[in-house]
Amino acid sequence: METNLSISSDFASYVYWTQELRDNTLDQAQLETRCPLDNGRHDCTSTPARYTVNRLDKLPLELLTKVLLQLDIPSLTCFRAVNHRTMELVNSIRQYAAIIQHCPNIIRAIVSIQADGFDCATLYNMLCTTRCSTCNYFGDHLYLIDCRRACYFCFVQRPEYFPLTSREAYKLLTSNAKPQSRAESSCKRRELAKLPSILSLPGRYCCAYNNDGTEGKLQQRRLRLYDRQAVVQSLVGDALPRSDRATGEPKRHMMAIISAPVLLDGGRQVDHGFFCVPCREEGDMDFRIKYTTEEMSRHFASFGQVVKSPAPGRYMHVTKD
Repeated sequence: METNLSISSDFASYVYWTQELRDNTLDQAQLETRCPLDNGRHDCTSTPARYTVNRLDKLPLELLTKVLLQLDIPSLTCFRAVNHRTMELVNSIRQYAAIIQHCPNIIRAIVSIQADGFDCATLYNMLCTTRCSTCNYFGDHLYLIDCRRACYFCFVQRPEYFPLTSREAYKLLTSNAKPQSRAESSCKRRELAKLPSILSLPGRYCCAYNNDGTEGKLQQRRLRLYDRQAVVQSLVGDALPRSDRATGEPKRHMMAIISAPVLLDGGRQVDHGFFCVPCREEGDMDFRIKYTTEEMSRHFASFGQVVKSPAPGRYMHVTKD
């Protein structure tokens, strides 16, 4: 647990547990090996005069920062790699520096899966929020195709977070259409290419257990995955179709998901959130809900303070009479 917030050891002992919550998302995709970052390895404070960004150097720094914040993360990463001057410029962006400091794996994941449907400013602003995009719980994950916060319940159950493969997206677009000419088909594919998408990483996804003791469903190929909601709303205009989780093909529903803390105080602090151990141990159906530090206090006020259970090493809620 990494947090700059003031939390007592007694408090942390009964509100934080993650070892048994292994959901096989992008967090388990060996991101540090796949996408090593060079942030912090180079000293660009005394940039030699021969390094420039050509005409961009004529812009005021404030305006240049606004321009760079409108770049998607893969493009911003490529721009940063041009020379020492561009590296210095990108490193000086407060929002980018906060993300790199507290959420480097999110940057690694975005670059690795080529998630270019949103810019750096959008990513930072989303990391500064707490609510799930489709409910009122704390959204402790990001859906990286279009940068939305999602809680556990939503990203494993709602079809909005279950992306479509290229074949499925194209089939959905043409399922109710008349036979198309080659030109019309090509046009449909060009329109599809403009929609938010990612290129998935090979690995194991979901929380299913296999006969050999491994976790998750193995996906060996990289898949082009499209946001289901964008396909429907932009090109079909129909109701969002149900996902195909029930068919036994669950690999995709965590391929675009990664855990995401909340950035506080202008990116200077971070809150990873907490699970409530007493709720888990008491068999509460909502034990998978995660809370920010502030929400944890309200949770205890509603369900009772925490005391040690008669069973060794366990805790429970106790309400006042």
